[in-house]
Amino acid sequence: MVVDLKELFVVILFLTLIILVITTIIAMIKTIKTLNKINQIMDNVDVKVNKLNGLFDMIDNTTDVINSFSDRIATSIASGINWLLNRKKKGDNDE
Repeated sequence: MVVDLKELFVVILFLTLIILVITTIIAMIKTIKTLNKINQIMDNVDVKVNKLNGLFDMIDNTTDVINSFSDRIATSIASGINWLLNRKKKGDNDE
């Protein structure tokens, strides 16, 4: 019973290729399962973020209103000070 070395290498090559194909299939199945879990998590996060959009819009509108009022107050204070300074300068020129 003599085994040809060339035939032995061919058998070893085919066995390693079969093992490689099987491990690749197993790795792909596990990768697909992992990607499905990640997709579910991302969908869940997207739903929760969309629920918070209304709150963020309300906060944004509130800050816009507060900013508008503070700008009006600052403008009126600045114009009042400017009016007082101009009035004082006109009074100094009249004397």
